[in-house]
Amino acid sequence: MTKNKSKNKSNSNNSNINTNGNKNEETQFKNKDVNKLNNNNNNNNNNNNNNNNNNENQHGCHKHNHEHSHEHSHNYDGDNNSEYNEDEEKEELEHYQLIVSTLLNYSQYSLHWVKDMQDFFHYKLGEEEKKLLPNYNAKLDALARAVLVNSQFLKKIGNEHCNIFSSDDNNNSNGNDGNNNNNNNNNNNDNSNSNSGGGGGERIVDPTKLDHIKIDYFMMDQLKSTIRQLVREWSEEGKVERDQAFEPIKQQLLEIYGHLPFQERCKIRVYSPGAGLGRLCLEIASLGFSSQGIEYSFMMLIVSNFMLNKVERINEFKIHPYIHQTVNVLRDVDQLRTVMIPDVLSSELLPKNNPGLEFSMSAGDFTKNIEENSFDCICTCFFIDTAPNILEYVDCISKILKPGGTWINFGPLLYHHAKKKDSIELSYEQLRYLICKKQFQFKKEEIRDAEYCSNQKSLLRSVYKCQFFVATNNKPQI
Repeated sequence: MTKNKSKNKSNSNNSNINTNGNKNEETQFKNKDVNKLNNNNNNNNNNNNNNNNNNENQHGCHKHNHEHSHEHSHNYDGDNNSEYNEDEEKEELEHYQLIVSTLLNYSQYSLHWVKDMQDFFHYKLGEEEKKLLPNYNAKLDALARAVLVNSQFLKKIGNEHCNIFSSDDNNNSNGNDGNNNNNNNNNNNDNSNSNSGGGGGERIVDPTKLDHIKIDYFMMDQLKSTIRQLVREWSEEGKVERDQAFEPIKQQLLEIYGHLPFQERCKIRVYSPGAGLGRLCLEIASLGFSSQGIEYSFMMLIVSNFMLNKVERINEFKIHPYIHQTVNVLRDVDQLRTVMIPDVLSSELLPKNNPGLEFSMSAGDFTKNIEENSFDCICTCFFIDTAPNILEYVDCISKILKPGGTWINFGPLLYHHAKKKDSIELSYEQLRYLICKKQFQFKKEEIRDAEYCSNQKSLLRSVYKCQFFVATNNKPQI
């Protein structure tokens, strides 16, 4: 495995994924210094989140899935050129193994969850009580079948990534292995092919030998949140939320740079920290801009890689995203309902015949390994409140932007680290003052309503009052 010399601890991966728009090429997913998830429409360039309301809200508000909740640490030992040591490499590999095994173990965990409910019904309720719930057992059986449908999809993702950190650097060079050519989602048997995942390298996770890997319940909660994130970013149902949050950002980009001829827009570099499952970055690229996202959560990055590269057709997969929500349910069919993904194909959304356009996704903490004065625009969507120290975020954004560059923000101030002692939570008034002191000039400020990973059929839904602002960086020219 190639060592990543610009690596920081606590699994905050700064490795990147490469992808090509050519559906006949496998994604190259290596742990190398400059190895980005590039999606060029001509395939010639290889360059350069909210823990959502998993069931429902805590303290009156849902958490959204950009919490990056495996300790989004900003503590960094050493400078950016420090040697990436063996302990860090081992830690990263173990974390990656845990994510892949979580994807593959979903059915084991979830069927056990269903069995617990069945046991309570059979062994804790009296016979007269059972007679009052004649359809309850049938619902639990339906939940078990829905678990298997979800598991088929998640195993496809896990199997695709079993040997990403393989010693065989060319194990994915011979084209698709065919795993995503057949959609078996209507089959309730949880029998996804475990021999997928690319060529002949040694696998970091053997799908046939998972007994020694304990199920990580925290990671499983992340996975359940990611399933709901798929609805937000990659389904027709999620269009409501995307229109609330993504459209203002896209419209502002066009307002600022829309005067440029379409073929010239690729010279505008747009950066999106907290990129989630990649949909906003993809839609920015669809407008003709060079778009790069960075995501701290490796779980999110793996799933986004699959959605961007491995999907063959619209509505290829069926998922049951709401089966784990057992509260605030109006009807059983609402809990069991299916959602089809994806609603678009990335290859169809990207502009054609524009060799200068770059589309990339990378893994890491955007506050590390900063390339100063490198982007024309930064778009933060439901992101800035993931900071334990929001002053650091604002400082990094100022450094990354070119002089005269634009910061477009949309999102609330939920502050995910608020319950921890090492955190600072600013009011918008204080945040605005800080941003101005960093030589930003506000061009637009609005408060807009938006939801995040809401279940449209739930009896409880939260609406955020989001800060939507546009600010220009007026730092001196270099």
